[in-house]
Amino acid sequence: MPFSYLEFITDELAQRGQQYHARQTPNFEPPALAPLRKPVAESTIGVFTSAGVHLKHEPPFAETNDLTYRLIERDVPLCELSFAHMTAVRPWAEQDLNVAYPRDRLIELEAEGAIGRLAPQAVSMVGSITRYTELMTDVVPNIKEEYDRQAVDLVFLFPL
Repeated sequence: MPFSYLEFITDELAQRGQQYHARQTPNFEPPALAPLRKPVAESTIGVFTSAGVHLKHEPPFAETNDLTYRLIERDVPLCELSFAHMTAVRPWAEQDLNVAYPRDRLIELEAEGAIGRLAPQAVSMVGSITRYTELMTDVVPNIKEEYDRQAVDLVFLFPL
């Protein structure tokens, strides 16, 4: 069954007496797609989640406009992780963190040979950001460096 996140959030906000304003969303040019340099089955896969995943003993992310990110080691047990993003789809991730950070499923795909290998660290941020210029000019280049350091060939994005 197709799912429209934008429609879902718009309906959720309306039920709370709030309104989604399309003008709040930036209007970026479509990205230039780069061809894969090698098959997915031979690629190192990076993970980016906007669920605000963090270690339970760490302070959580701010609810909105937190431009920091955390690196999550791939071998940390999910029971040691929490997530900070306050979204209407949060209950699904509370039931199974793999909904927002599908690390276990990706490790299974690695074992099956469907992907080459899962990168040692995932990048996690909180998704409620409206400071778009700072995000694009200051944060994204640093995240790219994290992936470059891990020799990531392809990044899978998991918005929450």
